Amino acid sequence: MHIPKRIALLFLPTLIFAGCEAGLDGTPKENQPPSTSFTVNSINLPEGERLTSQISISWWGDDADGFVEGYEFYIGENPDQQQDGWVFTTSTDSTFILPIEEGELDADVRFTVRAVDNEGLRDPQPPSLVFPIRNSAPTAEFVANEIPPDTTYRVFSFGFRVNDPDGAANLNRIEFAINDTSEAASWIALDPAIQLLTFRIDDTQPGNPTQVFTGRNAISTEFQINTIETDAENTFYLRSIDNAGSVSAVRDYTWYVKRQQSNILFLNDFSGPDSQARANLHIGLLASVGITNFDYIDITDGLATGGRRVVLSQAFPNRALVVPTTNMMLAEWDHIYWISQDLDRNIGYALEMTLDFFTGGGTMFVNIPTKTVPDDNPALEFLPFERIQASPPGAPFFIAANTTMNPTAAMQDLVNSPETSTTEIPYLRFVRNQAGNLFPVVPFGQTVELYEAEFQTRRLFPPSTTPYDGPLGVTASSPENNLLYFGVDYHQFVDPDPDSELPQSDLTGLTRLLIIDILNFEQR
Repeated sequence: MHIPKRIALLFLPTLIFAGCEAGLDGTPKENQPPSTSFTVNSINLPEGERLTSQISISWWGDDADGFVEGYEFYIGENPDQQQDGWVFTTSTDSTFILPIEEGELDADVRFTVRAVDNEGLRDPQPPSLVFPIRNSAPTAEFVANEIPPDTTYRVFSFGFRVNDPDGAANLNRIEFAINDTSEAASWIALDPAIQLLTFRIDDTQPGNPTQVFTGRNAISTEFQINTIETDAENTFYLRSIDNAGSVSAVRDYTWYVKRQQSNILFLNDFSGPDSQARANLHIGLLASVGITNFDYIDITDGLATGGRRVVLSQAFPNRALVVPTTNMMLAEWDHIYWISQDLDRNIGYALEMTLDFFTGGGTMFVNIPTKTVPDDNPALEFLPFERIQASPPGAPFFIAANTTMNPTAAMQDLVNSPETSTTEIPYLRFVRNQAGNLFPVVPFGQTVELYEAEFQTRRLFPPSTTPYDGPLGVTASSPENNLLYFGVDYHQFVDPDPDSELPQSDLTGLTRLLIIDILNFEQR
């Protein structure tokens, strides 16, 4: 009888099932061990050549009656005699830093690997390869923009990078020393992952004990240096050492460390040929109110051109080290006296550099003449007012309408406060031929305005002046009275004619009011 194929298929399971009724005969076969092979079976190098100690090794395994669960590898001689030291992995390749005995340049290192099957059976004849390796010396380099300027005070930083051709894992440590490298104990060891060190000298103590901080967060360490000299040149030494004891070339950097003399810092940012004359004017005024001891930093390098702010002065740490270095550095002073002739100079960096200074209770005086600047000028983020008033359309200049600056109600309140010792508001008179192009500041809600000037706008063609109705302030303080901005060059108050019958500006009284009474400068 002919049975169609589709029907015959229906009978197949039944036939198979019936065949199973008879059972199976024989002895179960024991589990067979897996086998292991390297991707590369031998190492053949030209005579005299060796590999670096960082080696990429790959392998594979096979199991005839199951599957490979993973692998175990062993680095060293006589692996068949070792119970411990085998490392399990499921990978079939990896990169290894093969060991070289400390003090040795070359080594022949045996690497053995064995497969492990799904029942835990290991390859009984695992393959081995001997790798002829040679250690490479590590390196150490300073980061160009993370080293101190030519001269520092108490705080300075060093940024560096260390490397090893044999792999970062082969680096053992970084070592540094300052001035003295004569003995092994002169070197201080650090974790090779560290990339920045910051130092703070206590130059009020014998021996200048110096704290060491690591990283951008300035994490304090247990180390203390006693080899730094103040008012002298110092040299910082750096080297790295790998696991084989190989030492990098030693890098060194020499700079000058000044002893901090005072808790007051004078920043001279008045560039150009009149720089020292302007500084001397302010220094004389400070002396007139009893402040004769201060530290001085000249930051007049660089040019502010085309409406662009000057590159941060090289007298400061590089801008890459604003945190932590510059902030820690400026916080060493209680008071800062800052003069300049241009809002596009270093004052544009002040906000990011003085966070620690103000957090620590510091006070600052800033004397920079007002001028028109864009509303996004970074100096406006720092100074205690919203913006500087631009000239009205068609009138390119503001000009002071009279020669006298007028105190505001806020100034009257400050002078009459029981916390101040001044009982009179200092008289200030412009020298007329120098009073042009003065611009008023626009306060924000909490600005404390101190002095005003009467303004007019001036047109050149045809020549004319027009009354101005708007903000009149030219000096302002923060609501906390810890930052005071004075927007007129002090030189404009100095009458070149000593025989003038008009009263002279009381700059000594002004300095006493602003610096002593409001900002609480106190010389220590």
